Amino acid sequence: MVSGNPSNSAPPGWATFRLPLEDRPSPVASEGDGCPRATDSSDERLLLQNVRWFCRLRWLVAGSLFGLGLLAALTNRRLALGGIHLEAGWPLSVAGALVSLNLGYLAMARAASRGQHPAIPARYGLWLQIFLDLALLTVVIHYLGSLATGAPFMYLFHVVLACIFLSYGQSLVVTLSALGMYAGCLALETAGAVPPQSVLAGALVFDRAAMPLTIAVWHCGFLAFICGTVWYLASHLANALHQREKELAATNRRLVAATVERAKHMLRTTHQLKAPFAAIHANAQVLSGGFCGEIPAAAAGVIRQISARCEMLSREIKAMLQLANLRSSAQDPPLRYVVDLAAVIRSSAAGFQPAAARRQIAVEEDLQSAPVCVVPDHAVMIIDNILSNAINYSHNGGKVAISCRATSPGGAAVVVRDAGIGTSTDKLPRIFDDYFRTNQAAKHNQASTGLGLAIVRQAAIAGRIAVRVESAEGQGTQFFLDFPGSGAGPEILTATQ
Repeated sequence: MVSGNPSNSAPPGWATFRLPLEDRPSPVASEGDGCPRATDSSDERLLLQNVRWFCRLRWLVAGSLFGLGLLAALTNRRLALGGIHLEAGWPLSVAGALVSLNLGYLAMARAASRGQHPAIPARYGLWLQIFLDLALLTVVIHYLGSLATGAPFMYLFHVVLACIFLSYGQSLVVTLSALGMYAGCLALETAGAVPPQSVLAGALVFDRAAMPLTIAVWHCGFLAFICGTVWYLASHLANALHQREKELAATNRRLVAATVERAKHMLRTTHQLKAPFAAIHANAQVLSGGFCGEIPAAAAGVIRQISARCEMLSREIKAMLQLANLRSSAQDPPLRYVVDLAAVIRSSAAGFQPAAARRQIAVEEDLQSAPVCVVPDHAVMIIDNILSNAINYSHNGGKVAISCRATSPGGAAVVVRDAGIGTSTDKLPRIFDDYFRTNQAAKHNQASTGLGLAIVRQAAIAGRIAVRVESAEGQGTQFFLDFPGSGAGPEILTATQ
């Protein structure tokens, strides 16, 4: 009998495809013009993401400074390497300040994510981080050497980040703030309020009292020129990218709105066609049954064609409505119940038995009771469509095997195998697409709607049901379904309930 173990490896030469269980996109808010737009809190969420991103970067900087300070402390409080002298005190102090500030920022971000005063950490908190980071960076530059080293160019890192994350004007404010803090540092050192420092040899620490003021002005002016150039280039490039992103977002909103409108129109049209086709089919059955008198042979053949065509269109309309309902985000999520999956499979197999018998296809069942908590209609759609495909794409006189067994508490594993026409390796990932059918499949089963596996895909995503397909052209196909476990209650509903 067929094993229900989903971990069975594929036969040699067979291709394997796992259906991605990606989450459905979140609904977008709609404004008065009917065009979907992002919700009003999207800017706030983006600011919170930036806050968290800066916090992660700050941990890296704090860790680096802590490592330098610890290394200097372990070597008698001074690290001498290649003419560089590093005190242990200030790196450890700056690292401690960064850690303390970071913990505060993260606490504010968590409060904002819970809706507690979101404007404080998102807007003002981000600017507070920027200015405090610039102040701490100025302290680091002072101790590294504000004139004797290239440390002032570390401001460029903040300038570039500001151009990426902030607007044109806001990034200019950050750039001017950095230059102002550097000028203030030089002014304090030149005035003697703060003694100059440097990690280089003591001879390179300039005597600011004897040094002409023009040296400091030239240093500050050169840094201003470099920072201004970088800000101009980076901000213009970033703004061009942001503008392009806004245009793409606007285009995407228009496409989404058009798609939604087409879907609504299709659903209305499909729903309106359902009843007329059902009536035509019923009347054709009445005529072909002779209930309205004897029908000429030629007319009877036409009526049979009408009946067959109406039946196929009715199936396609039903599939389109099922798929649209599965993809709809406007309605409430359907309720889940505990269903014996074995009963669902038996009911489905019994419904397909006449079609299988007409083509001498044997359906072998190995079913164990497997209660699972699912949306009953979704479980029926999945089993019906997979079993229907297995029978429709089998050869006359072939065999379809289906098994079911319980796995983890509340879970189940189902395997459906056939020895039919199979699918080639390059086509296998596309079998869950709407209306996709290989040329061989279209020739083998002309009555297919091309929506069966698309319905399986949507129902599996909604129920977090793992689906794996293995197939080889000309050899057959096997589907592995892994229904997740749940803490469902003891009530078991049969498929007919």
